[in-house]
Amino acid sequence: MKKIILSALVAVASLTASAQVYLGGTVGFQSSKAFDGADNVSKFTILPEIGYMFNEKWGVGLGIGYTTTNGTWDATTGYSSSATKFAKSNGVFILSPYARFVFAKTGIASFFLDGGFGVGFMNNSRGAMWQVGIKPGVKLSASEKVDFVAQLGMLGYSWCSEKAGKGNLFGIGVDNTTIKFGVYYNF
Repeated sequence: MKKIILSALVAVASLTASAQVYLGGTVGFQSSKAFDGADNVSKFTILPEIGYMFNEKWGVGLGIGYTTTNGTWDATTGYSSSATKFAKSNGVFILSPYARFVFAKTGIASFFLDGGFGVGFMNNSRGAMWQVGIKPGVKLSASEKVDFVAQLGMLGYSWCSEKAGKGNLFGIGVDNTTIKFGVYYNF
């Protein structure tokens, strides 16, 4: 076990020495009421990320986080629903690997596409959900070490198991529930 931990530490140290590794992530809060008579839904998400850029165009990353919802909500749309409801304060553990392609760069701004999938495991219903798709984003370099990142929308597919509310969604989602803001620290 000690050899595995030591090997992992050496691997992380060698990656950070190349100055292509970034750490960061997003924190989000959302409060919504879909229609008159619907429940208020509050959602809090924390999603730390680690990533590695192979070159100026290509990179990979991994987000591992947690989201919790207070209220009843629909897993596929994120809105309050009378048809598909979850228990109050339902927590979801999120695992989200991705590949990043930077398609344009001008000055301090870089425009990218993250293609990947996400898996969520719900702790009180023991259900699961996953998604696969492409998310566009922009990165603004504040300095050599600090970047601000924003993403809006997703083109893809989402699915939930029966215990998680059973549903699916395909299409382009661009609305206030799909906005992510984050900060990266570059090594």
